[in-house]
Amino acid sequence: MIKRSAIAAALGLTVLAGSAGAATTQAAAPAHVPALVTTTCSACHGPTGVSFVPTFPDLAGQGAPYLIKQINDFRNHTRADPQAKSIMWGMAAAIPANKITEIADYFASQKGAPGAPQNPKLVAAGRALYLGGIASTQLPACAACHGSSGLGVEPLFPRLAGQHQAYVVSQLQYFKAKQRTNDPLQIMQTVAGKLSAKDMQELAAFIRTL
Repeated sequence: MIKRSAIAAALGLTVLAGSAGAATTQAAAPAHVPALVTTTCSACHGPTGVSFVPTFPDLAGQGAPYLIKQINDFRNHTRADPQAKSIMWGMAAAIPANKITEIADYFASQKGAPGAPQNPKLVAAGRALYLGGIASTQLPACAACHGSSGLGVEPLFPRLAGQHQAYVVSQLQYFKAKQRTNDPLQIMQTVAGKLSAKDMQELAAFIRTL
């Protein structure tokens, strides 16, 4: 169980620390591509973890501990949002337990998707939310946990940089509706609960540019 003091400390990280800690998400490339990546994962997430479909997340450059947790959460149904139930429960069940780390290490070693230009007004508003939060509603800055460049901080906070807008919005909606509940101490449920639909679109637009 993750101690509350550990979470509190993580939430208090400086943006600089968040960015530096994210450097560990990209390890040396494995010598081979795991067979399951080629036969199964690549259909939705791409052969190197850069998805061609905006509803499926990019996995390239994501921290291996985070990926391992998500796969296990799919397998034990701890992550139970609609997309998890309809797609990933079945997919994760087909991954042998002894192959989970191999797959996570492979995707973690790949180069993350580059940022892409988006609507300038949405990006500007999203940047302000991401880096500064909203004091009046006690919304914390996303950068406090995910880093100013969105590279994440292992093992608790995932890489967001370059992620598809549609996927980011859907996950924020799931957290807000408490359909996704596998976040430590419900941090993301609390954060997403403070976001409007407009806020989500703005944040997603900025994250896509990182």
